[in-house]
Amino acid sequence: LKPLFLSQLGRDHSRVALLPTEVMAPRKASNSPKVTYDYAGLKEGMRVQAESEGEFHAAEILQVSDSKSRTAKPVKVTYTGFDKVYDEWVGGDRLKCKALKKVQPEIEKRPPLEFNFGYWKIRGLGSIFRMIFEYKGVKYTDNQYETGPKWFDEDKLKILAKNALANLPYVECGNDCVCQTNACLSYVGSRLRLNGNGNKARLMNEQLLFEVYDVRNAMIDLVYPYKTVCRTEAEHNEKAIKHLESNPFKKFEACLEKSGTDYFCDRTLCTADFPIWEMLDQHRLLAEKHKKGDIFADIPKCKAFYDKFRALPQLEKYFASEDYKLPVNNAIAAPYFL
Repeated sequence: LKPLFLSQLGRDHSRVALLPTEVMAPRKASNSPKVTYDYAGLKEGMRVQAESEGEFHAAEILQVSDSKSRTAKPVKVTYTGFDKVYDEWVGGDRLKCKALKKVQPEIEKRPPLEFNFGYWKIRGLGSIFRMIFEYKGVKYTDNQYETGPKWFDEDKLKILAKNALANLPYVECGNDCVCQTNACLSYVGSRLRLNGNGNKARLMNEQLLFEVYDVRNAMIDLVYPYKTVCRTEAEHNEKAIKHLESNPFKKFEACLEKSGTDYFCDRTLCTADFPIWEMLDQHRLLAEKHKKGDIFADIPKCKAFYDKFRALPQLEKYFASEDYKLPVNNAIAAPYFL
């Protein structure tokens, strides 16, 4: 920024450097985050660099004010070589000086996420959430209901007070209380960043959550007598074999072929990967019970996914725990397949 020197007739005929008024126009408001400065090191007479209209110029400190009315702009400077008419009060954002210190604002630490989870004392749908919590290493309370009265007569009433849709599973985190399986998975996925990176992955993750739930419902139809699909164990045996032979994971194999990734939605795990693995494992057990051989024979990519997931170090603790050894289905419902 070059000053304009104008000759002024006076007693000493001196020349005074003036800046055009359009150059020294008021600064526009900044949208930058607010920064706090420590002005204790600044003294009168100290040489600094002061900014005007986007450029820094040599300047000298005339005064450092501690007045509350000048908190935003406590330093008065004069620009070297310019008339005192351009002296002004500035803040730390317009100064360069080693003696000026930025005060780093204290970052409010958020408390770590903690989940309160409830489901029957079986693998069922509960295993999916237990694996997610273990995989992400978050703190959680696992309320495993072994009998109906503990849930229906006690805890369900507490959940109803928070959510009219009270059911198992439920997930609580902070002030949130979420019920219904896929809603719980979507919620946990959003809190733990497991719903996919990018719109394409998120969309596939959501679709697969519903697709694998269909597979799970087909398994439930085979397992529990009260569903009336299999009224006797003989019917269960016959229909279970047909179900296994239908290869319920063909769609999932196609998804892996199309994605070209180790996991179903992204290069990293998403929420849908957990129920898919659980269903693969349950079908493996069902096939072993009925001596139907290797369920992975025609779905090699699903097999690779299954093995990679099973070997994850984050889940080593879960697979070695009693939780993984829980019965797959609820004994109180007299299932044909535990």
